[in-house]
Amino acid sequence: MKWQRYIVGILLIGLLAACGDKNSAEDPTTAVAVATSSSAADITLPPPATTVPPSPTSIPPTPTPMEPLAAVVNGQPIFLAFFEKELARYEQGQIALGLAPTADTAADRATVLHTLIEQTLIAQAAAARNIAITPDMVTQKLAELKASAVDEASFQAWLQANQWTEEEFRDALAVDMLTERMKTELTADVPYAVPQVHARYIQVNDAALAQSLLEQIRAGGDFADLARQYSLDRHTGENGGDLDFFPAGTLLVPAVDQAAQSLEVDQVSEVIVAVGSDGSETYYIIQVLEKDPQRALTPQQRAVMLQETFEQWLDGLWANADITRYVDAGG
Repeated sequence: MKWQRYIVGILLIGLLAACGDKNSAEDPTTAVAVATSSSAADITLPPPATTVPPSPTSIPPTPTPMEPLAAVVNGQPIFLAFFEKELARYEQGQIALGLAPTADTAADRATVLHTLIEQTLIAQAAAARNIAITPDMVTQKLAELKASAVDEASFQAWLQANQWTEEEFRDALAVDMLTERMKTELTADVPYAVPQVHARYIQVNDAALAQSLLEQIRAGGDFADLARQYSLDRHTGENGGDLDFFPAGTLLVPAVDQAAQSLEVDQVSEVIVAVGSDGSETYYIIQVLEKDPQRALTPQQRAVMLQETFEQWLDGLWANADITRYVDAGG
């Protein structure tokens, strides 16, 4: 689940926020919510040529240790002591980031365990493809972070306040670097320009009203005026229902998105019915205004496509994994 994938960037952001201002001595107690289960000695990732994760049998099972376990991922253990330490760091980090302590400890445990499992899956897929984050790369990145600190003493104080040894921090940094590099590798083929549609729409919650509006539009009524008057989506309604240009698959309602892609320029759809999770029905009318066969993506649009590509790859790792959980992580 996306809400649980908090591993990317938080580590570096937290450090820079904590001790990155050389002009003033910052409070070194700012913590970060990050979990790691990989070693900085040899961190690898799969190439972008495939989104199919390695078979669980490609990694020899690790003999079951006597030390208590939190989970086993494709035969690789995540130890309970490590899980508990990461949980404590995560909870401390939530408080330091200004978030109120949660009474739902099960949710915190689920978040941390999910992250540790996912990091293990990433490291396993990386090892299978032999693409590495080397110790020298970690050392260079660590030097850059130390250079952003007020001084060495403030950096060490930050480590101590956040329950890190320097070696543990190197391991966490390696995992963060691996994730970022993997995202870059896996999304290298995401284009900068794609076919896009410029459309406008009207959203209402009454079937009879929707049919009446459609009949008015087809009789020559002004679509923009009707959108301004009746559309429940006031953000677009005030602008005549204008959705601007968008690529396929980016509208929140798939049926509306699909209709927009299939209509010709100036064509108006039939009334589209979307059923919510609570069983309620919402009605849409959409009209295509323009089509551009190769329109540049905005930075926001491309960021969405990059994240979706990475999420799909992660989903593939989960779907093919053999995972046993030994702690109650709240579902």
